[in-house]
Amino acid sequence: MESKSKDSATAGVSGLPLSGKEHVFQEKPISLAESKRELQTDDGYTLTKLSQDEIVVDFSDQSAVNPPNWTARKKLYNAIVVFFVVINSGISTALPSNAVPFIMQEFDQSGNALKNLPTALFLVGYIMGSMVFSTMSETIGRKPVLLGTFTVFVLATLACAFTPNWGFFLAFRMICGLAGAAPQTVVGGMYADMFFDGRTRGRAMVTYMSAASFGPILGPIISGCSVPYGWRWAFRIDLILTGTTWLALLFTSETFGPALLKQQASKLRKKGGSNRYFSRAELRSDSTFSTTQLIVRPITMLIFEPIILSTTVYISIAYSLVFFYFQAYPIIFEGIFGFDVKSASLTYIPIGIGACSSGLVTLCYDLYYEKSKKLGKPWTSSPELHRLPLSCISGPCVTVSIFWLAWTANSNIHWIVPVASGLVFGFGYQIVFTSLLTYVTDAYKTYSASALAASVVVRSIAGAFLPFTATPLYDSLGASWATSVLGFVSLACIPIPFALLHYGAEIRKNSPFCQKLVADEQRARVQQV
Repeated sequence: MESKSKDSATAGVSGLPLSGKEHVFQEKPISLAESKRELQTDDGYTLTKLSQDEIVVDFSDQSAVNPPNWTARKKLYNAIVVFFVVINSGISTALPSNAVPFIMQEFDQSGNALKNLPTALFLVGYIMGSMVFSTMSETIGRKPVLLGTFTVFVLATLACAFTPNWGFFLAFRMICGLAGAAPQTVVGGMYADMFFDGRTRGRAMVTYMSAASFGPILGPIISGCSVPYGWRWAFRIDLILTGTTWLALLFTSETFGPALLKQQASKLRKKGGSNRYFSRAELRSDSTFSTTQLIVRPITMLIFEPIILSTTVYISIAYSLVFFYFQAYPIIFEGIFGFDVKSASLTYIPIGIGACSSGLVTLCYDLYYEKSKKLGKPWTSSPELHRLPLSCISGPCVTVSIFWLAWTANSNIHWIVPVASGLVFGFGYQIVFTSLLTYVTDAYKTYSASALAASVVVRSIAGAFLPFTATPLYDSLGASWATSVLGFVSLACIPIPFALLHYGAEIRKNSPFCQKLVADEQRARVQQV
């Protein structure tokens, strides 16, 4: 977030591009003395008079209301609460997986295809929600979007717990997915808002993403352990978790700087009865809210940004594999090893443990990177080398773990052997997630929510439809070869991070979004001189 010093209101202000406005700047340079006379401060904000009709509201230098300058306590509270919002969204994705047979029995439904619908429709809701809420959060702010959608999420979870029939249940699941998409795209932007320097932001996101990966794993465990008491208890437990998190969310703060500046400008307009106060975003024509922009920007980034496209493909494969496992594990451990539903649900735990352990490895690499950077090692000048090397290691881990599961899914082999493959799989897929998404967040910064939305859309499509292939694939090929098919797919993705290591810098140079960020940073440096 740009912090404006009192001395920054020099002639550099006159160079600010205000597209779409008829504002005409002074032809002659503004002296420093004249600039200081036109600069006022107001409760952590600077007010710079551009003309008789325009006064720009900015954050003052080291302003306490600017999210990167918040106290550690305030940042920690907001970071932890939104982390639990993401956890709740993740839990809900596959929450019905072990309860579906009992739900279908109560509502007189049958057929293998119907078993996947509660999760698939949830992910379809993800697709629609992520395209809207990400860009909306970059326009009206993070908190209104997150609080509004999470309120709907809690109510839809309540409705699932008391649904009267199969049709209503599926409709409420889609609403849960629609509302639950917001945390998956918005929270990454909130972390970028609060932790502005690359090192702190990277470590915060690694910690959050590593722990948040346990969410989808907890869903099947909760449903598997609660079905003996009735399938509705899975949603009642989830309702308790979401309701508690919703109460904590009420006391969080807005983190998006441009939204805070818009709010302050609006307050000043109302307070002074003058329409002269504006934030810089309001003076730019490209900051205008439009419904078209909500959908167009993520799709545009997905199609025309090679970094977004390539990372999205890899992340989508890894993400869909997790949901495929939710169908494959019961086939393997209940069908081959004779586990009951509760015992089979516990086999997901190693995946979660492996995913959480990936955070320690990522943090260790980050410490090594920072140490090398202080020593002036040439390789640390490459942003790609900051985030991508671990994904070069984790990709083979995912592939090895899949073949491990495939060829140990045999009743003649002890069940602990295929279960242990989950440790390597969880470790590998989580690092793929962490390194690639953090790389995208670093590369696109204020556009990170839209960039993440593009990823959420594609991976939700893959996660929604790939599980439908599980039963026919295992029926036709058997456990070993059916699982091996997934191994070959993951094998094809291994070159992606290596390609980005070599060509990522050149791609960013040609990216209009990245170049716009560079221009904004250069303008900020000029104004601080």
